[in-house]
Amino acid sequence: MFADMKACNVASTMYSVSGALRAAAEVAALEQCRIIHAHAVVTGFDMNVIVGSALVDGYGKAGFVLDARQVFDENLLGMNIVGWNALMSGYAQQGDKNSTLELFNSMEARGLVPDEYSFLAVLMSFCNANLAVETEQWLTRMKVDYGFEPGLEHYTCLVGALGRAGRLQEAERLAMTMPFVPDAAVWRALLSSCAYHGEADMAWAMARRLLELNPHDDSAYVIAANVLSAAGRWDEVAEVRKLMKDRRVKKEGGRSWIEVQGEVHVFLAGDRRHERTEEIYEKLEELMKEIEKLGYVPVWKEMLHVVGEGEKREALWYHSEKLAVAFGVVSGAAPPGKALRIVKNLRICRDCHEAFKYMSRVLERDIIVRDVNRYHKFLNGSCSCGDI
Repeated sequence: MFADMKACNVASTMYSVSGALRAAAEVAALEQCRIIHAHAVVTGFDMNVIVGSALVDGYGKAGFVLDARQVFDENLLGMNIVGWNALMSGYAQQGDKNSTLELFNSMEARGLVPDEYSFLAVLMSFCNANLAVETEQWLTRMKVDYGFEPGLEHYTCLVGALGRAGRLQEAERLAMTMPFVPDAAVWRALLSSCAYHGEADMAWAMARRLLELNPHDDSAYVIAANVLSAAGRWDEVAEVRKLMKDRRVKKEGGRSWIEVQGEVHVFLAGDRRHERTEEIYEKLEELMKEIEKLGYVPVWKEMLHVVGEGEKREALWYHSEKLAVAFGVVSGAAPPGKALRIVKNLRICRDCHEAFKYMSRVLERDIIVRDVNRYHKFLNGSCSCGDI
């Protein structure tokens, strides 16, 4: 709509520019955000507080927090609480609790009063940094020191943090006793934590609670089947699959996409529809051989119970996110030294997560992946998520 408006020579307003930026932010469309940013500069809206806040939000949600910070600093004098929260949220999504806290303290020093979204950013930063004690302390501080009653999203951060720390019983107890009815996000956070820690019984229980809210949530069936398979409980795996079949639930296919010069390229696992398929597969094969030299070992177990034991090693190579990275390299999506940015509709698989740590060393650049849960920033062989 924004593009059509400009094509019809209708003048922009701060509301149309900020609205277009919000749309770009929701789908992490970095190039679109940059194009609209350029338009805002030309029209003089870039220094408007509403547009400035939307730019900070757009770059932050695209995973480019340094760009968000630059816009923020340029608009610092006029920035209101919305802009401060947007930048804190950008840092929080990557688990950068130090930058989030620095902003929180700077905001207070300037006389701005934090609101519930400020605390949500802080809690999210600690949760994504896998720091349960600090998450718990800040939820208490929010209530005691600032007089705010935490909302459902604040409690969800703590449930997630406790779960990731392995304090699963405490996380479940909190979910059952907090002053809100747990929603799907709460049970999904607990389910993911149980799966990570290999707690099959509790994972299946959390999956059933999630399915009570939405019987067609494919992720609940898949995660439950995975953790039960890893535990060798094949009868229950069969039960999960039968339930899935009876309810006519199909597993959502994994898709990954990457922007190149404003155009979005989407990949599926084993995808050969792209016009540059041969180059993509050659580059990916080259990358996989290089990372094996550095010590990469494929994560087999996750694949065996999903696709069957007949799966060949090469099938692991051709996951959608790996194809997107290979295309990013051959297409020049980011020059050497600049980050490659991938978006995935599901959680990044364990094998791709492991491979990207090595690829970041081979390519000598950051690889930023936004999956359904959070941002992963791969740099010099490690990931910002701490492998959780």
